[in-house]
Parts: sequence; C-alpha cells; structure tokens
Amino acid sequence: MAALVSCLTNSYGRFGPVAAIENIRDAGLEFLELSIKTHGVPSHFKETPLLTNASTPSDLDRVKDLLNQHQVQLSSCNITSGNPLDPEIVLITKQKLDLAHQLGVSLVVGGAGEIEQESQRDTLYQHLRDIGDYAAAKGITYCFETHPGICVNSAGMLRTMTDLDHPHLRLNFDTGNINYYNRHANVLESLHEVVHFVKHVHLKDSYCKYKDWNFTALGEAGGVDFLQVRFILEDHNFEGPYSLEIEGIEGEPELTLEEHHHRVKQSVQYLIECGFFA
Repeated sequence: MAALVSCLTNSYGRFGPVAAIENIRDAGLEFLELSIKTHGVPSHFKETPLLTNASTPSDLDRVKDLLNQHQVQLSSCNITSGNPLDPEIVLITKQKLDLAHQLGVSLVVGGAGEIEQESQRDTLYQHLRDIGDYAAAKGITYCFETHPGICVNSAGMLRTMTDLDHPHLRLNFDTGNINYYNRHANVLESLHEVVHFVKHVHLKDSYCKYKDWNFTALGEAGGVDFLQVRFILEDHNFEGPYSLEIEGIEGEPELTLEEHHHRVKQSVQYLIECGFFA
C-alpha cells in the first residue's frame, strides 16, 4: 500500500497556502498539511495566512470551498503557536484544535514546549496533558515538533513520551531539524530510538550541519538517507503522513512561485525514486 505523502503549505513561502492548494496536484500530490497561524503574529514566511486562531466560520467555509475546487485534501494541520508552558498558548492551541476539527483532520503538529528550569516540567506536562485531553475529545492526536525544548532530540522525546503516557500526544519526527538543533545527532539512529511514538513525519533534506539553514528540494543536499527513513518507518507499520517541508536556503534571494513549485515537484520525483509511492 502506498504511503500518504503530503506537503506543508509553508513550502510555498510567501505565496502561502492558497498557492499550495492551487498547485499541489500539478506536483503529483493531493494532500496538504495546512498551517493555521497565530492572529497578530508575523509569519517567518511572510505569507498572508489563510486561517488563524481568530478565523470565523465564513473563513473556514472559504477554505473548504478552495480545497473542494482544487480537489485537495488535508492530511493534517500545523498549529505551532509558541511555548505551551504559557497558559495563553494553551488557549490559542485549543482554538486551533477547534478549527482543525472542523476541517476534519485527525492529526495536528505543534510544539511540546521549553522549560528554563526543571521545576517547570510538571507545569508544562500538566498543560500538555490538557492539550492532549482536548485533542482526544475531538478525535485528534497532537504530534510534537522536533523543536528546541523537551523534544529537541531523541533522548528528550523518549523521556517526554514516557512521562506523559498519553495516547493522543505523539511525535512529529523532522528529518532536517534533528541536526539543525543538535550538534551530535544521527537522523537514522534518532528515528530508530523514537519510531514507536511517531505518528507524523516532516521530510526535510539538509547537509546535517548544526544551525545550517539549507532545506531545499529533497535529494539536493543529500544529507538525509530517505530510503532508510522509509524502511525504518515501514518496519513499524507507519503509512504517513509524510509531509514535505521545504524551507529554502538562508540568505538566498526571494523565490518566485514557479521556483517554489519546482522544488516541490523535484522533491516528489525524488520520493518516487525512493519508493514512497510504490
């Protein structure tokens, strides 16, 4: 059975989710991971958000119409919002979970959070369990990003998942972020260690160098062995979503829509060669 391969709407840069919805089928995909942004917070990618936590029912209807018009389905939503140690972020996260539920997805990706001192861990865990319970009530599993904090590396992920022991809190494993945020990490070893908790994957290529923002088309940097990534996940019955995340190269000129789309198409072709669609 072919895996479910998707694409994070951030991959279209400043052209955002509308461009992703309009173009993704031309790239050979029919699924997207839709970013739901935080109202009033500027996006790193400078796009105009399609949805935020402040969106209205009519905003949602417009998104559903756009998806139907272009025959695109959602694999998941990205609801990254900040540090859930902050009760305000928990509230924003719940607002985004409401939207994700209305869009019919069963998986979301978001942050696990950070602590400055060990005494804050219990509070963060309490907030994450609250998020997990809220997600569960809506039939959603919340998948922790590979971001700084308690899920920055495999050791942190394992401790967090074991401590929380919550069926609706799982991992989004990011193949590029492991080395971006950790000096001495190995993508495949890290994945092996946490694979039984992985419910969502960001496929991101890199040169596997610390703090090196070079996340262009899959197969171009060549630091990540995507064939082995697929083997490890398939051995644990993972069927997706594998979500393309192409964030570009630090310092490069702004890309045209055509250039963003070309990187997505190139990445899909590379995944075909790696057997993801077999």
